[in-house]
Amino acid sequence: MNEFRDLKHTNWPNGCRTLQLTDERIRALLSDPARHPPCARHLGFELIDFSVEAGWAEMAFTPRPEFANPAGDVQGGFVCAMLDDAMGLTASISQRFAIMVPTLQTSVSYLRPTPMARVLARGEVLRMGSSTAHLQGALRLEDGTLLATASASAVLRPFPKP
Repeated sequence: MNEFRDLKHTNWPNGCRTLQLTDERIRALLSDPARHPPCARHLGFELIDFSVEAGWAEMAFTPRPEFANPAGDVQGGFVCAMLDDAMGLTASISQRFAIMVPTLQTSVSYLRPTPMARVLARGEVLRMGSSTAHLQGALRLEDGTLLATASASAVLRPFPKP
């Protein structure tokens, strides 16, 4: 079976050629932890669902014991990393992985301590421009309790082809 049969290519003005993936291929890639970037694996990433058309993605993160602060909750830098991963991944999914989005600026509001438990994140694309993306994210407990929110701007870069 040819694993690249459902891939389409996008040509960027700078001459880079990138891949565009179908929904099925995105789900297959993101359901395999061996194919996740090391940072996503470290954060305990798990894809839940996404909509390319609506520009959102939902995922879960399971904090590791070493993420704990002295109070026993997730240290804020790891909360920020989870939100950054959620927003960046959402932007890449919304463009079918034709792009990656290095963060230019991010702002996080910590509303409640994040416990050392599986948490849910939702990323949304607010605006996708020609060179930057504006994103937002939220981190919640499984019961819906809001823990933290974030907004970010990111630069659009061609996603390296495999």
